[in-house]
Amino acid sequence: MSHAMLETKQLRIFKTVVEVGGFTRAGQRLNLSQPAISQHVRALEKELGVPLLLRIGKATRLTPAGEVLLQCATQVLDKLEEVQHVLAEHGDGRAAIVRLGTPEPACVHLIPPLLVEIKRRLPKIDLRITSGHTGATLARLIGGEIDLGLLPLPVEPERMRITELGRDELVAAVPPDHRWVARRRVQVRDFQDEPVIIYDRQSQITELTLGFLLAEGVFPRVAAEIEHLEAVKEMVQRRLGVAVVPAWAVRREVAAGVLAVVALGRTSLVRSWGLIYPEKRQLPPMFRSLVRLCGDLLPPLLSPTT
Repeated sequence: MSHAMLETKQLRIFKTVVEVGGFTRAGQRLNLSQPAISQHVRALEKELGVPLLLRIGKATRLTPAGEVLLQCATQVLDKLEEVQHVLAEHGDGRAAIVRLGTPEPACVHLIPPLLVEIKRRLPKIDLRITSGHTGATLARLIGGEIDLGLLPLPVEPERMRITELGRDELVAAVPPDHRWVARRRVQVRDFQDEPVIIYDRQSQITELTLGFLLAEGVFPRVAAEIEHLEAVKEMVQRRLGVAVVPAWAVRREVAAGVLAVVALGRTSLVRSWGLIYPEKRQLPPMFRSLVRLCGDLLPPLLSPTT
């Protein structure tokens, strides 16, 4: 048994004949001759092997098979029109799928509030998030697997553009009754006698933590090392050690009184964040709008005082 290959043009002609009630009027609407309309309908009937229309004088009526086809044709043509509309919006930059890569802690704490505002202000953007450390995210950018990276700086990717967004602060997270809390600020030497919970060694957080300590000759007493920041915070709450984390990652725990934060060093441990995307890419208007919106929304999310 052969399968019929239906053409959308034939379906559109058939649907128009039914809507206007005749071949001549359908030809006038579609700017085709009446014989051409008849030819297309006959070809459709031949392809399907069933009569679709009954001609009664100058009028036409649907056969039972025609009624089934009309229902299916309406659904198919409506869906095609919807697809064409969506693709047209993507083509002229009014809509976009944007694939964004960022580290795991940002996925948990920065992306959800950011996404709420993006959906509200730029509803035609479909944002798809991939978590990964800086190296993995840059590799995905270079390989074209993602369109945009949200990363702590500095990074030095080749042929990439960087839009700086704001600064955050790394702080010591400790139990609320820890002896450091009264001091508000601790120095490197204070870590000599403290067990430290280390976050994933591939992360910039740990790279900066170890740099901060080793620069003054302090080798941390590692109590545990784990890849998930939420687990690091839980370990600190259970008094297994102290940890260095972004201030924005412990806001909830500090507000709930289950953790406290203390500034690091004489000048605090501060870093910048940026959006990174390919230098030569022609940015559609919606993509540029997203970059601008992130520039407005992220600085207060990153700020330790928010």
